[in-house]
Amino acid sequence: IKESVLDTLWAKVVKKNASNQCEYCHKTSYLNAHHVFSRSKHCVRWEPSNGVCLCVAHHVFSSEFSAHKAPAEFIEWIKLYRGEDWYMKLRLQAHGEYKPDNEKVKERLTSLLETL
Repeated sequence: IKESVLDTLWAKVVKKNASNQCEYCHKTSYLNAHHVFSRSKHCVRWEPSNGVCLCVAHHVFSSEFSAHKAPAEFIEWIKLYRGEDWYMKLRLQAHGEYKPDNEKVKERLTSLLETL
């Protein structure tokens, strides 16, 4: 299974889990799924809790608040929004050595998408 297929499924789950709205400003158009911890960390790359749904402005373009242009502010916001315990748990998971089985990841994401 190609990683791009899993990336697409993951993004759909993240957006649907957020009711298809930016979790920062609640806009419902031009949405992106952003990885809290880098997608290069395969142990959490397709973990839905490692995603946040953001409008394109708050993902990339806004000079006031953007996950990419102001990463420190983004991390502070996400810790307040989801909680310090959630962040620390995900952080520990992100620094693990686990390499997921792509077939099982696809099954899990497909199932989640159907139940949301």
